[in-house]
Amino acid sequence: MAKGNYWIITIFFITYIILCGLVIVFPYEYRDSDSSCYSSISQKLGHRPLREWCAPQWWGHGGNTGLFQDHPPGILWLPALFVRAGLPGRSAALCANFLYIFLSLYFAFLISDHFGNSTFGWAAVFAFVLTPIFLQYLLRANQEHPLNSAVLAGLYGLSRLEDSRRYSLLFVLALIFAIFIKGISALILVLLALLYWLIFFRKKRTLGVILLASLMALIAIGLFEIWYRNQTDGTSFWLNYLSFQGGKSVQWSFHPLHKVYNFLWYMARALWFPAPWFFFVIYGFYQSKKKELKLFRDKFFQFLIIGALLVILFFSFFDRKADRYIFPAYSFLVLAGVWVLFRLKSKILLFIQKKERLLPLYLSLILIVFTLLRIYFHTHHYRFIRFWSQ
Repeated sequence: MAKGNYWIITIFFITYIILCGLVIVFPYEYRDSDSSCYSSISQKLGHRPLREWCAPQWWGHGGNTGLFQDHPPGILWLPALFVRAGLPGRSAALCANFLYIFLSLYFAFLISDHFGNSTFGWAAVFAFVLTPIFLQYLLRANQEHPLNSAVLAGLYGLSRLEDSRRYSLLFVLALIFAIFIKGISALILVLLALLYWLIFFRKKRTLGVILLASLMALIAIGLFEIWYRNQTDGTSFWLNYLSFQGGKSVQWSFHPLHKVYNFLWYMARALWFPAPWFFFVIYGFYQSKKKELKLFRDKFFQFLIIGALLVILFFSFFDRKADRYIFPAYSFLVLAGVWVLFRLKSKILLFIQKKERLLPLYLSLILIVFTLLRIYFHTHHYRFIRFWSQ
């Protein structure tokens, strides 16, 4: 490993410890219902035997009792593990979220570096950190960052299939991880993988890996069902989960205009939450004829834009809406905006290249400062920093 890599790993390990220390030292009250729910249940799960981790219960949170079947329990496992390791219960889920954030940034860098260079990679990481969606979800305990990290990891694995077979394992693991984090929403990774196959190279091996990963995911689902039934005296997790999600997310009657409204609703979020970088995409379309940028001849740019639209379209078919559901789309639009910006302003590349060695330190400082500010404003001025009501 190069000395530069050791430097980066050291910086971000120290940063991670500092971020965890901040949420342990300073009191932090969860204000959103999902984070409060997952934090509460994972705290209690951490004190239960491992054999019971497949079937967490509500344990009275929100007045609910019985088995927790709203989502697969994957989001609860890492915070529960941290609780078992001795971290304060209310901080464990936030420490898990920080780890998922670092994984998302890491795979965003790797994808950008693969299709561009390390300069583009660092620019993409900083751009994503400097967005409203990142600031809003910096201190959360829900599925958005882990799902985003799974999507980016899986797509990076696909992009490197020609280099080594081990990257096919990365895609398989990413898909299984996504399923146990977000359930049926993990289908977006399969759809994005198929889109990647269509745009980049339609090789049998790549399609075979996607199909094999889907088969392995089904096997993992089946094994989990066996574990769950054995632990709950025959209760099915997946049947209850699909019944619950289907009842709350999809109406029995199909209303085309309602789906169109959902799509436009999400497009409005896609303008704001990845700002200002998505505005460069719009500007790039405007400038493409004048400067012959040929954006849509670039396969990576095609994938980012169509992929973001595919994620938005997928969730538009569900009747439940939330800003966070299309979280991976925000990442794609940020990368697309930086890609266009580099095409329009090549001097920015040279500026970043000159600062590249110190960029890990700058990013570390930004994350620490943002976390401190987020804790302060969340604690004292929460109602003034809700950028967009959900």
